[in-house]
Amino acid sequence: MMLIPGPVNVPYSVLQASLNLVNHRSEKFRETVKTLEFLMNKHFGSTRVALLSGSGTLAVESMVYSLVKREEKVITFPYGEFGHRLEESLIRRGAKVISYQKKLGESFTVEEIKKAIEENKDATTVALVHNETSTGIAFRDLKKIADVVKGVGLKLLVDSVSGFAAYPLYVNQWKIDCVVTGSQKALASIPGVGFAALSEEGVNELVESDLPSYLDLSFHLKFQDKGETPFTPTVGAFFASRRAAELLDKEGIENRWKRHEACARYLREVMLEMGFKLLGNDTNFSNTVVAAFPPIPLDTFMSELKKRNIEISKGMGELRDKIVRIGILGVVDDRAIRRLVGSMGEILKKNVEFEVPRECKLPEELKVEVLWD
Repeated sequence: MMLIPGPVNVPYSVLQASLNLVNHRSEKFRETVKTLEFLMNKHFGSTRVALLSGSGTLAVESMVYSLVKREEKVITFPYGEFGHRLEESLIRRGAKVISYQKKLGESFTVEEIKKAIEENKDATTVALVHNETSTGIAFRDLKKIADVVKGVGLKLLVDSVSGFAAYPLYVNQWKIDCVVTGSQKALASIPGVGFAALSEEGVNELVESDLPSYLDLSFHLKFQDKGETPFTPTVGAFFASRRAAELLDKEGIENRWKRHEACARYLREVMLEMGFKLLGNDTNFSNTVVAAFPPIPLDTFMSELKKRNIEISKGMGELRDKIVRIGILGVVDDRAIRRLVGSMGEILKKNVEFEVPRECKLPEELKVEVLWD
């Protein structure tokens, strides 16, 4: 059982769909491109979604290069590994980056973001990471942040690679210029497709020169208008992601948001009772990754889980050998959580009997597609 921050376990029909290999200029593939964008627009609440062959990092860099010009002043708020990667992408783009820093395990308040904007009245853009898998912390109040940023007329760029489909998120309604994610996270598809969701304002802000073609969102959208991609795509991953988007549609995006939060709250409660020291609190915890200092040596804990065929992750960077990170994104449900909690109880010799919330369960039509061996 794989419970890492991504890639994730996927439903059987998603895995089967990934085996499709067709001519990427065929009508069958064109229909998949059109359907995939239609469904992802629905899930994001966006105007357009660029479909990119690559990782979530490609989606992030495409957002940066397509919506930020050289010499633009951009404010960013790194609070973990991926926030620093976003900062580095902005610097490489040639932006004038103003970076507000936090210690690992801490996060920013809406008031701190508002203050930073007031201190940089010549800034044009705010760029941030929605959910940090490196620390198990997130901006749970993204709408309030969007209200602040868009209220003063700045662009808002959001790396939601590990946040999309796990929190309420409405691109057009909240007037976010661009939000990006990857197929292998809470969408519950295989790796290989990046998504860049744009509001109508974001589409109009796209840069069409001074950037590599592969990172040019406008270029991708022009090809998508005819149901194609500008370059050879990850064909199987497109078919898999279409199927994953269909299953998300069946579950309902709001139900998926609720399932992620219910599972995360339950697991945090259990781990706290078992003696873990958790990162994050009720105002900023991640719905997709629980990060914690274990009550026994980290390597011992992880190896004991491995003996029980459960794989989790260590920390990243400074926290690599200090914390464990448990990924609960995608189609993780009460069955997976129960098995994990039971195994942790055996290892730590602690029996915690909290009832798993009903919202942590998958609907029956998805449940039959997911096995937790």
